[in-house]
Amino acid sequence: MNYLNSLSGIKIGGEPVIHIVWCAGIILFAILLKKPLAHLLTKFVGLIANRFSDRKFAGTFKALLHRPLELLLTTILFFIAINQLTVLLNTSVFSRFGETGKAKYAVRLIDGVDKLFLLLIIIFITLVISRIFDFVFHILINKAFEDDNREREQLFPLVKEVVKILVWTIGIFWILGTVFSVNIPALVTGLGIGGVAIALAAKESVENFFASFTILTDKPFRTGDSIRIGTYEGKVERVGFRSTRLRSVDGSEYIIPNKNIVGDNLENLTERQSRRVKVMVSIQYGVPYSELQNLIASLEEMLKQQSILTEKRDVLLDAFNENSFALSVIYNLPDPLPEGHTLTGVKHDINMKIYHALDSYLPSGVQKYQLIDANV
Repeated sequence: MNYLNSLSGIKIGGEPVIHIVWCAGIILFAILLKKPLAHLLTKFVGLIANRFSDRKFAGTFKALLHRPLELLLTTILFFIAINQLTVLLNTSVFSRFGETGKAKYAVRLIDGVDKLFLLLIIIFITLVISRIFDFVFHILINKAFEDDNREREQLFPLVKEVVKILVWTIGIFWILGTVFSVNIPALVTGLGIGGVAIALAAKESVENFFASFTILTDKPFRTGDSIRIGTYEGKVERVGFRSTRLRSVDGSEYIIPNKNIVGDNLENLTERQSRRVKVMVSIQYGVPYSELQNLIASLEEMLKQQSILTEKRDVLLDAFNENSFALSVIYNLPDPLPEGHTLTGVKHDINMKIYHALDSYLPSGVQKYQLIDANV
C-alpha cells in the first residue's frame, strides 16, 4: 500500500505513474484473458439460448458469437485502460483562439478517444445482435427443412436478410446520432426528400427486391425444385434479397438476379411428369428408300420394347440438310425415374440400341450422331 502511495507522487510527462501502471495492467489483463472471458460470456449466453433451442446448435452459437463478443470485451477493457491516463487525455490537441487571445474552443485528446471507442463499441454491439439473428434464423431454417416446409425454407432466408439490413441501419443511425452528433430527425426528413434520387440510383436493386417478394407470393418454384430459365438449369438452393442461387448437375453455381427470373420464361422441371429426350441422327444421302423404311420400323419396334418409356414415342424424318438428312428419335421418360434407373443409364442403353439398328440397316460410314435437348 505504501508502495502504491509512493508511486502516486511520481509523474512522467505530468501523468502519475500509478495511472500508467493501472493502464498497462488493464491492457495486459485484456490481452491475456480476452479469450477466456469471451468463452465464459458465450457459454453463459448459450445457456440462455439452449432454453429456446436444441442443444445440437450449441456449436453454431459459439462459432457465431465468440469472435464478436471477444472484440466487444477487448474494446471495453481497452477503453477503461486508456481512461486511466487522465492528464494525458485532457491534453489539448487543437485550439481555436479569438481576437482577444482567448480560446474559443479546444479539442482534447479525450474527445477523440471517446468518439473512437464509442464508434467501435456500437459496431461490435450491432455485430453481436446481427449474429444472434443469424443464429435464430439458422434454427428456424433447419426446423423448416426437418418439417419439409418448402414455403418457410424459401421465406426465412429472405426475412433474415431484411432483418439484418434493419439492424445495421439502426446501428448506422445510432453511430451518426451519438458519435457524430447528427440530427437524426432532420436526416430522416432529408432522406425522404432525396428518396426519389436514391431509388433511381438503386433502381436495379429495388427491382430485384420486389421481384423476390413476387417469387415468394406467386410461388413459381420452391427451394429444392429444379428449374430452367433461359440457358440456366439447376436446383434452387436459395432465394435471396437480390438474387436466386441455382446449383447445376455438374456442381456449378448460378446466381441469377430475381428480376430476370420474374421477367423471363421459367420452367419448373420438378413439376413435370415426364422428361422428353430427342436424339438427332444425321444420315448421308444415298440410303435406299426401302432400307430407310426398315430402319425406321426397327427403331419404332425397339422403342416399343422399352417398358420404362411412356406411351409417346416417335421416329420421323425431321429435316433435309445440304449433305445429309436428319432422323429424329423422340421418347419420353417418367419423372422421377423408377428406383434403380438413372437418366444417363437409360439414355446410354437406348443410344446403343439406336447405333445397333443403324449398323444393321445402313452402309458403313454414313451414320453420324448428335444428341440435342437431352433434358427437354
